[in-house]
This record gives sequence, C-alpha cells and structure tokens, in this order.
Amino acid sequence: MPDCAEASLRGGTRTLPESPLPGLQARCGLSCCDQIVTIDAFARTIALPWRGSHGVCTICDEDEMAARYILSQPVALAVDVAIDEGLDVDALARGLELDHRAIQRTAYMRVPWESFVIFLERMEEALGGELVPAMTRRFVEKNPFSNFARVGGLFCSPQLLYRMANYVFGPMMFPVARFDVEELGSIGFRVMLTLPPDVRDCPVFFRICGEFLRHSPALIGMKPARAHHIFGVRQATFQIDYPPSLSLLARLRRFTDAALASRAFMEELQAQGERLRESYDALQESEETFRTMVERSPDGVMVLHEDAIIFANDALARMLALRGGPELVGERIETLGAPGYDVSGLLREAQEHGEAVALRLRVPEDDTAAAVPVEARALRARFLGRDALIATMRDVREREASMARAIDTDRLVTMGTLAAGVAHEVNTPLGYAQANLEFIDELLEDTPDLRELDAEAQADVLASLRDARKGLERAIEIASDLKEIGREGDVRGEVLDPRQSVEGALRWARAEVLQVARLHMALEACGEVIASRRRLSQVVLNLLINAAHAMSSDRRHQNLVEITTFASDEHACIEVCDNGPGMTPETLERVFEPFYTTKEPGRGTGLGLFVSREIVEEFGGTLHLESEPGRGTRATIRLPQRQAVTSKTATTSAS
Repeated sequence: MPDCAEASLRGGTRTLPESPLPGLQARCGLSCCDQIVTIDAFARTIALPWRGSHGVCTICDEDEMAARYILSQPVALAVDVAIDEGLDVDALARGLELDHRAIQRTAYMRVPWESFVIFLERMEEALGGELVPAMTRRFVEKNPFSNFARVGGLFCSPQLLYRMANYVFGPMMFPVARFDVEELGSIGFRVMLTLPPDVRDCPVFFRICGEFLRHSPALIGMKPARAHHIFGVRQATFQIDYPPSLSLLARLRRFTDAALASRAFMEELQAQGERLRESYDALQESEETFRTMVERSPDGVMVLHEDAIIFANDALARMLALRGGPELVGERIETLGAPGYDVSGLLREAQEHGEAVALRLRVPEDDTAAAVPVEARALRARFLGRDALIATMRDVREREASMARAIDTDRLVTMGTLAAGVAHEVNTPLGYAQANLEFIDELLEDTPDLRELDAEAQADVLASLRDARKGLERAIEIASDLKEIGREGDVRGEVLDPRQSVEGALRWARAEVLQVARLHMALEACGEVIASRRRLSQVVLNLLINAAHAMSSDRRHQNLVEITTFASDEHACIEVCDNGPGMTPETLERVFEPFYTTKEPGRGTGLGLFVSREIVEEFGGTLHLESEPGRGTRATIRLPQRQAVTSKTATTSAS
C-alpha cells in the first residue's frame, strides 16, 4: 500500500503560495483506512476532483462509493442539537444507516450522505426555521478551542483559520462536496460548494455551511465575519470578508508605529481604528438588514449574471408555484418567459429607461397553468464582486382582476346610459320593416293572387320585401353589437382595423350624440393594430358619450362632434373632438383618476376615462386629452401598428 503522505491526489490542482500548517498530521478523511496524511503533503497542491477531496488519501479516493459518505462529526453535532431541542432522536434516525449512539461515542466514523440529509430534513420539519440557528449556536458552543479562544485572536489570523476550514477540515468532513476556493487577498475569499448530480440534494446543508463560515472567527474569540450567500439546490457560493485581525504581529506593528509617532498621532490612530471597527459593524448590520428585507419582501427579487439567475427570493418562487428561491438558481432567464415575451430584452429595456415593464412568466413545473402577469423593474449593480442585473417582479394578478371588474362595471353603466338611444336605433329599422310588410299585407288582401298584379305592383312588392329585409338586417346588426359589447370574459388581442371598432361604437352612440350635436366622420385607413375589437369599441364609445354629455341640446345646431382615424409615425390614431365648453387645467389634471367625475348624478361613475386609458395602455398605446375652457376637447388614441410591433419584437429578440 503506498504511503498517503507521499501519494499525489488525482484531479485538477491549484498551488497555494504557502502551506497553512506545515507538518500537521491528520487521519484520512474517510476513515476507510488507517493512513495518516501529512497536511503539508497536500496543502501546497490542492486537488479539485468531483470524487475525492483534499483531505482523502489516494487509496480512498479511488473508491467509487467513498464520495457518498461524510465524517461523523457533523452528524454528532446535529444529534446534539436534536437532544437539546427535545426531539426524539430514535424517531429521527429510524430507517437510516445512522447509529446516533455510536456516533456520539466515536470520534471518526463514516456516515452515508443520504442518511445525513434525511436526518437534517426531518429535523428541519420538526424545528422549522430554528434548525440553522440552533446548529450555529451548538457549533460555537462546542468549540474544541474554547480554552484558546480568549487569546486565540493574538496568535491565529482569520486568514489562517479559514484556510484550515477550506483546504483541510471542510473537505475532510464532507468528501461528497467539491470545494472551489478563490482567495481575494487580504479582503477575504470566495468558496463554491457543489454536490455531484448523482447524490441527494440538500439546500439546508448549504444554509448551515454559510452560518458556520460566518461564525468561524468566534472559535478564536473574534466577531463573526461579513458573509454573502447565493444558495442553490446543488450549489452554493459564499463570499466571506475577513473581520479585523487581532494577531500578535498586527499588535506588534501597531505598538511600534505608536512608539515612533507623536502622542497626538497615536490618539488619532486609535480613534481611526475605533471608527473603522464601528463602520465595519454598521456595514455588517446594514447588509443583514438588506438581506432580511429582500427575503421578506412581498415582491419577487432575482439577481442575474449573464442572463443566468444567481439569486432568487422565496416570494418569486411562490409566485411561480415553487418551494423556495434556490430552485430558480442556475436557470436561464429566457426559460421563465411566457410565449411571446422576451424577458431578458424587456428587463434590459426597463433598466435602460428606468421604467416598469409588463411581462408574463410561465410556471416552470406546470405548462398548463396560466402565465403570471408581473410588473418588472431592473437596475445594474455589483453582486458578490460581479456585474449583475437586479430585477424586482410585482405580481399583478389581483390588479388585473380588479381592472377587469372595473371594465365590466363601466361597460354595464355605458349600456344603461345608451339604453334609450339603442331602443330608438332598433325600433327605427323594425318600424321600417313593419311598414313595408303591412303594405304587402294590404296588397295581398285586395289581390290574393300575385299573378293578377300588373308589373308595377309586382315591382313594388319586391321592393317592399327588400326594404323589410334591410330593416331586419339592420336590427340584427344592432342586436349583434349589443351582444358583443355586453359579453363578459377574457379579451385577448387580435389583428384588426381600428375603423371596425369605431364603426361599432358609432352604431351605439349615434343616437346619443345626435340629440345634442351634429356628427362628422372621416375614417381614413390607418393600418392594422393588435387589440381587442370589443374593448377598443368601449374606449371610443366612452369618448363619444363624454363629448355628448359635455354639450347642451339647446345649441344642437352649433355643437359638433368629429371622429377621425389616420396613420402617424407607425401608429394608428383615433381622434374624438368636440367644440363644447372644455375643461379647466385643474379638471384636466384629474380626469384619469378613478371615480372622479364632473357629470351630474346618474350620468356616470367616474370610471370611464380611467378604464379607457388602462385598456389602451394594455395594448401598448396611449390616450391623451387636450382641452381649454370655451374651446372644446380633443381626445387622441395612439396604437402601434402591427408591423411596428413585429419589428420591435424582432429587434429586441436579436439584441
């Protein structure tokens, strides 16, 4: 059997600038043999294979099953916590390859990783959010260097402590995990823990490791370090900022500098040191507060690096019917977009313009579920030393439902307002049809046999039948419009000519407008748009009714309502103008507020313009009002033409 101290470790290697503890002896990390490994033999050359670890001898590293085990010390710590918390340890360990009594008696044992994970999961189910704090407290209390802790900071620097943890004790305890360490000079270090794909995942293990790393300085009597975490299901990244060193060398250097300097300089140096420590403590507290705010935020928060999610809070996970934020870590952002939504491009647009964008996210584990509508904002920032895009997602499902109810309410009120006019519109063609049918009926009473009629009389009968049919078709058309605008339910965008919606609204509002004003129409071709015909008709209808209600029937021949359609700058435009009394600047400023109205009671709810603007903006357009007292009002709807929308989508996808 080759000597482990002489054997080289397989896998990729990285050479350290110095050995952390030259000559220290340690037993093979897997306890599968009695080999003694000299730390100096592998501290200078750190192996990074998937299987095996820095603290495992070459012989054990060749065992395919070895990487599925861990050392018993972490398990013993978990057992101690379970006992302290009054849990039934026998029940927790039932069915597992885990003899908790033997583990507490024996310093080195090999425990299957899966048994350890299930044991932790059962503890987490019993203790909930208290598991990680309890494990951390026990870790600090069960300090093997407790007698050394009071003066440990004078002899051991945080850098040395963390090197031992990252290169020796961590890999020795957990051969199942891969440790990738990046040292950041005197500032700190970054370590990535990765579980191989063929072992059971354990998110709580990463959370425990993060707290252990943060509180490790307490083992030598120092304050906890600042820590940044990114948790995934099989991978976690921890960045640790070293706390201020209290090593003997630092103390001697400070004493020498003070002896050579003036008393005033020494006092200033001490004051600067105090302020630095206070700033460090304040920064650590601020970071903890920020992390707590993000975790407890009702809005979803994600951090993206090169379009990959490196952090997500639980609120975002719940929004997408997932258990927790770590389930999203590692996902590409484009996989979350509902069909037709370029999430990456829209977030960049939100970041560049500083405005919220509307998008829809798919539910990852349920393709049949409805997409989740969100309002997203984004900003650029540094996150764990990397350029990142931080995005917030606000769930607007309830807002959309409320808006749908408001639209239906406004629609029903509008129908009630126009009921008399619609009745007139229906009665006119029906009366016309009835008159023609009565003429034919009288003719048939006098001459039952149509063949006896002369050619002129027969032509009159045919003309009357045609006129009656036209009257009935007109009544059917109005009834169809009535059914269309009165229909409830989800309304999706479709390709349409805006003039179709205008003509539908005119059929409804004509009688109402003509009671108080003349009506002029100029419906030019304006291109196709993507919108709802019914809802666009509802918007035009609201504008026509507002124009009619603003004028008095006493000036019917002077009053004028104009409706025009035209194309402008890749937009289809609809304008409704009137020469009524107009609005004051104060009124104009508030007209889009919900429930604000200047109409007399019974003529409106104050929802019309609010709902109209929401409908237009839903389809990417704008609704703008211009008005002056005594000069009337102009309302302009601008909707992007279909080819402009398609072109923009293609550009965004390619960027």
